[in-house]
Amino acid sequence: MVGTRGAVKFSVRLLAAAKAIWKGGSPFTALTAVWPTNDEGKYVIEAEGIRLAFTNHGAALSNLWINDTNGQEIDIVLGLDHADLYTQTTSNPYLNGVIGRYAGYLNSSTYEDMDGVKHKVKANANSGSATYNGGKRGWGRTDWEVPFHSQNSILFVNFDYKKEGFPGIFVGCITHTVYPYEWHIGYGVTPLLAEGGPLNLAQQVFFNLDGLSTNGSNTVLNHKLHLPLSGLRFGVDELGIPTGDLLSNREGKEHEFWSGPKEIKENLNANTTPFSYNETFMLSHRHTDTKRDDPAAILSSDRSGITMEVYTDQDALHVHTWGEKDGPLKLKDSQGEGNVPLHGAISLEQQDWPDGVNHPEWFYRKTLYGSLDIYNAYMAYKFKVDRKGKEIPGK
Repeated sequence: MVGTRGAVKFSVRLLAAAKAIWKGGSPFTALTAVWPTNDEGKYVIEAEGIRLAFTNHGAALSNLWINDTNGQEIDIVLGLDHADLYTQTTSNPYLNGVIGRYAGYLNSSTYEDMDGVKHKVKANANSGSATYNGGKRGWGRTDWEVPFHSQNSILFVNFDYKKEGFPGIFVGCITHTVYPYEWHIGYGVTPLLAEGGPLNLAQQVFFNLDGLSTNGSNTVLNHKLHLPLSGLRFGVDELGIPTGDLLSNREGKEHEFWSGPKEIKENLNANTTPFSYNETFMLSHRHTDTKRDDPAAILSSDRSGITMEVYTDQDALHVHTWGEKDGPLKLKDSQGEGNVPLHGAISLEQQDWPDGVNHPEWFYRKTLYGSLDIYNAYMAYKFKVDRKGKEIPGK
């Protein structure tokens, strides 16, 4: 019976592939239809100690399973139960998906390119004065193609034909690969037709290392956070727009996570922060060779025994706890009942310096790419689990 069901599913995918080609679609569209998905319509990759599931809408991560201190598999990220729900949900269009073409704010929706020509991008924030996270239909609201999928790796490809008013045609590729207790992400973006433009990618993933279970605290306030490279953060105005100022995170003050691990609630008073913690930190890499060796962030939970180290070659880290402004989100069936609570998860979103196109005083931080430039970025999540006194590390 199982073999029959598998044959039927493959026949349906093959028919969809043939239909895509018949209608003049790209071969990537055909391949996307061919690769198998699970019963929830998701693409799964796995290695020892780790299992991930994705949907091609926004190239979003929907599940990340790790065995906790008791050996019980828990799902430690926010998400939706079925892939079809991602196209129907508007409360948070960037739920664990790719943020692009430009992460964060692009102030006034206008920027000046390398030749001094001004461009206007579609606004979706601050009463039409700014573009946020790539616009209303940015890369997090785009169906990506899947030209390759294996047991431990998946490749997403997106063709951006001047979406949301951004100039040029950009081809974005994202590869996710898992190794024992590790998840690696590689970005590559190429402009076509001799026309460049602004580019600043990120992947926003909301983590709760306890899996949001109902057996204990379902917020991240007791998680410990260490940002060893973040002695500075980016100043913003009352609307959240970067001012161009770099602010000191002085030891012992509200935004100081660099001196050692601290419980998140130590630097966040939930009674006076009704929406979320929302700050972008500068990453002070010592030099290029250390970017894959020194973690930019370390998140841990004593309750689950899980520690997550975050590595990246990007130079900014947006730290964001789930808040009321993100909208109501139902817990996945595997995580319990009800909605995700205030501070129910935390995102450690790697990106370049925010709104760099509008800050020429940052010189090489303008986040503008010419027609011959190739954008690439790297990040990795490495997990360790304390199995009742015995640490299970990634290899």
